[in-house]
Amino acid sequence: TTTTTTTVFFFRTMVSSPRLRRGQRVLLLLVLLLHLRLGTCQRAQKKHADGTRTMEKNNNNNHAILVDASRFWFNYRHAANTLAVYKTIKRFGIPDENIILMVADDYACNSRNVRPGEVFTDDSGYENNVYTEDIEVDYRGDEVTPANVLKVLLDAHYDSGSDDDSNGILLNLPNSKRLRTDEHSNILFYLTGHGGDEFLKFQDQKEITSMDLQNAFTKMHAMKRYNELLFVMDTCQAGTMFKRFNGLRNIIAVASSMKDENSYAHGTRNDIGLAVSDRFTRFLYEYLKSENAEEITLREVFAKAQSPQMKRYLMSTVQVDWSNYGEGRALNDVKVGDFFANVRVRGHRRGSDARKSNDDKVEEEVYATILPGFATASRFSSSEKLV
Repeated sequence: TTTTTTTVFFFRTMVSSPRLRRGQRVLLLLVLLLHLRLGTCQRAQKKHADGTRTMEKNNNNNHAILVDASRFWFNYRHAANTLAVYKTIKRFGIPDENIILMVADDYACNSRNVRPGEVFTDDSGYENNVYTEDIEVDYRGDEVTPANVLKVLLDAHYDSGSDDDSNGILLNLPNSKRLRTDEHSNILFYLTGHGGDEFLKFQDQKEITSMDLQNAFTKMHAMKRYNELLFVMDTCQAGTMFKRFNGLRNIIAVASSMKDENSYAHGTRNDIGLAVSDRFTRFLYEYLKSENAEEITLREVFAKAQSPQMKRYLMSTVQVDWSNYGEGRALNDVKVGDFFANVRVRGHRRGSDARKSNDDKVEEEVYATILPGFATASRFSSSEKLV
């Protein structure tokens, strides 16, 4: 950029000055390097000064809440999970004003990150950066709390100095921090982090429970804040989080593991010494890279996730709950794009002949990315039982 070029020219002029001692030149060079590093991160974090976003012309009422609940460097993969899902729905056309993105730590600008301003989900290479310059993080660091998640769901933002809003003052927050939905909105609600039996930890300090979510969803329905909601969770014992969802309306829930099961990371990236994705989320975003993925039914996606081949890879049992989806469409009509895509940019429905001709190629390409040796292994059977 022009600013960076000017800065480099200024420091070069100063360093070449005969009046400076050697130690002073070294100090100036260090200041320049620090300035350039911070500039890289700041450009990736840049948002509109007034906290609002540029509105795009769209006929879209699909919204998303994406939550990374973990902080500390060793939880890099949880942020990468969330950012990969963010990148997927952005690719499908959901605009930033319809996305609430919560990231509990700043991994892109961590001093241990060998690629400042970037976050990767692949074990090697630098092609798949999910922390691009157009990213808009709405809640970061200490803002990522159970209380704020619940406030976003209910659009009930109060300042009370605690999690109890009974005596709080309603805040006038920018739209970028609010979930502006109505009775016609479909919502994708994705969470990842460290979980247990009916709870998800936030930053190793607080928890959100299945009862919290049950209460919030009940209120959301009464307030007409959604039409349909897809709840996706990738944590240990994730399926226990929708144990109390009975009686809720038009909610589909999927989780990476059942009670007493762990959710596992995928491999390790050598240059940072950490895992950079979890297996279930990796399956999800890789599978949705296939052509016209927004027209795939959710039944098909979940059936693949529960297949014997994928279960061996995941090392956990994917849980799916359709029981609270009773007032909407037939289950076979629920598509990926109904939650992951902008309705105006969704592709045309694939014909059955074209679908059959492409299925083998798509599965081979997608699963070769996830499972080593998949391309030469037996493919999924078309007669697999749907959940």
